[in-house]
Amino acid sequence: MRIGLREVVFSANCFAAAMLALFISFRLGLERPFWAMATVYITSQPLSGAVRSKAVFRLLGTIAGAMAAVVFVPALVNAPLLLSLALALWVGGCLFVSLLDRTPRSYLFMLAGYTAALVGFPAVGHPEAIFEVAVLRAQEIGIGVTCAALVHAIVWPRSVTALLGGRIRTVLGEAEEWIVDALSPAPLERADGKRRRLAADATELHVMATHVPFDTAAIRPTQAVLTALQDRFVLLLPLVSAVEDRMRSLAAAGEMPAPLAALVEDIRRWAGDPASATPSQLIDRCDALAARPVASDWAGLLAANLVARLRELVDALDTTRLIAAQAIAPGTALPDRIQSLLRERQRRPLHRDLSLALLSAAAAVIAILACCLFWITTAWADGAVAAMIAAVVCCFFATMDDPVPAQRGFLIWTLVSLPLTALYLFALLPLVHSFETLALILAPALLVPGALMALPHWYGRMMPMIIGLASGLALTNSFSPDATAFFNGNVAQLVGVAAAILATRLFRSISAGTVVRRLRRAGWRELAEIAEQGTASATAKLAVWQSRMLDRVGLLAARIGDVERTDRDFAMAALRELRMGLSLGQLAAYESGEADEIRALRQEIAAHYRRCAAAGEPRDDAPLLARIDRAIACAVTVADNAGRRERLNALTGLRRNFFPNAAGWTREARAA
Repeated sequence: MRIGLREVVFSANCFAAAMLALFISFRLGLERPFWAMATVYITSQPLSGAVRSKAVFRLLGTIAGAMAAVVFVPALVNAPLLLSLALALWVGGCLFVSLLDRTPRSYLFMLAGYTAALVGFPAVGHPEAIFEVAVLRAQEIGIGVTCAALVHAIVWPRSVTALLGGRIRTVLGEAEEWIVDALSPAPLERADGKRRRLAADATELHVMATHVPFDTAAIRPTQAVLTALQDRFVLLLPLVSAVEDRMRSLAAAGEMPAPLAALVEDIRRWAGDPASATPSQLIDRCDALAARPVASDWAGLLAANLVARLRELVDALDTTRLIAAQAIAPGTALPDRIQSLLRERQRRPLHRDLSLALLSAAAAVIAILACCLFWITTAWADGAVAAMIAAVVCCFFATMDDPVPAQRGFLIWTLVSLPLTALYLFALLPLVHSFETLALILAPALLVPGALMALPHWYGRMMPMIIGLASGLALTNSFSPDATAFFNGNVAQLVGVAAAILATRLFRSISAGTVVRRLRRAGWRELAEIAEQGTASATAKLAVWQSRMLDRVGLLAARIGDVERTDRDFAMAALRELRMGLSLGQLAAYESGEADEIRALRQEIAAHYRRCAAAGEPRDDAPLLARIDRAIACAVTVADNAGRRERLNALTGLRRNFFPNAAGWTREARAA
């Protein structure tokens, strides 16, 4: 743990914004100024662009949730069970939509959900005042987010764009180093570590890029540029792995041809030093080698496949460099092919896990209803607090694979805040007689946690502590400490967190390894659909599938460091499946003697992936290997042309990806 100048300034900004929000709320005579103070800390992020994005969506979500409470409470206040069900289903529905959205906009839906609980449940005793409470909530949140956004933007703003530019340079350099290592004549152990680091870095870039549209920089890269750049980094993972695999396989099958070895070495040199050659020169050399007749043996097929993959690698790295330059220095001219790629990225479809989102929503609904049932049965005055805290805690951590550890941490650090809150409430605040004194007394309790909150590994601990302090003090214009209310309120808060933990563990808690398997099963189902479609359908679906699969590979890459070795190998194997889909797209049947064999192979592959999806794990499939071998044997008899070479490359890639440990293909496989 190291607190530097940046962390100190961030904490000072948070404190200044919180005191400003508190002062404005007091001067306007608003009833719950502590809402504005807590909002400042919830909204604040070390990057100024992140503060603005969170502020906008938090305000809009608050207004939507408050409007929902205004609709539900007066209509159903005389039917407590129906009102509880309506608010619980609203929270669950908004959470469901939020998890499916998977953009920064998802924060709006999540806020719309639990804001209805925050406004609606405490108002059931005074339904006639629900509109005033809803307006008050919106006002306090608006004051809080405005103060946070202004202070963080004015006092030493930390631009997302500037930080992102430096990070892109670093990640691009790491990618180039990895490619240099992967193309080395002898395999290097460090290459695998660099591959995993690149996967994690690509995910980090995605998280940072979500805040760029709200950044304070005058010139910012577009979202399409940043999305395309992340895709290029992710696409390099299976592509470089494929090149490395073909090189090692070719070395095992025989000596690499001299022209091909020279090409590999020149591409390796260009990856480390872009000035050593031009991409067009290297692509022309790849095309010249690819135009040669393909030898009808396994070494010849591997060599032809390697040439095709090398051409893709040169094009992919060149594209990555061009898009990275645009992201670092927006406004530079781009070739037409890059502009076309950016237009495609603007319509990018993402992976959505409907069942997992539904389970998260169900956990929230059950937790809220359990608290409401206990509240109604016991007529507990503070039962509303338990219900609304259960809603908040279920929503806060729903994007995690296993939210329970984070929810448990929330519970622990809420408990830690109680002695500090009691000290302020019963010993220090009675001594306060002016706003200046209040700010001075609050400074130690907020400045230190605020500085720690700027450190990523402390954020999840300090946030519940600050929220617990703010809600426990419940600062208003008329201060009257009440030990009974303090005790009941905090017990209700702990009950709400405990209910959220129990419901989440029962319905929603899964491991990173389970998420990896779910992602792969979704990919298998789509690969089966692509394999069994006809030529036109497969071509139409391939672009959509590739975009969604790129997203899945990014999600898998983000979890590689969090899973056991077996699951890590399982996740890395998924990188090959991106290549399989592209190979399937090249196997569209055409009028020739091998059309029937290719169709049969596609149907066999579709059946294979359906069996894998049904079993939830990869399946050994010896008949599929025999079918691929027969397709290769049939393809080598066709007269040499571009279509033959394309299909042989696709079949060779499928064989290596499906059966990396199988012995090399031989002509005798024709009789299999």
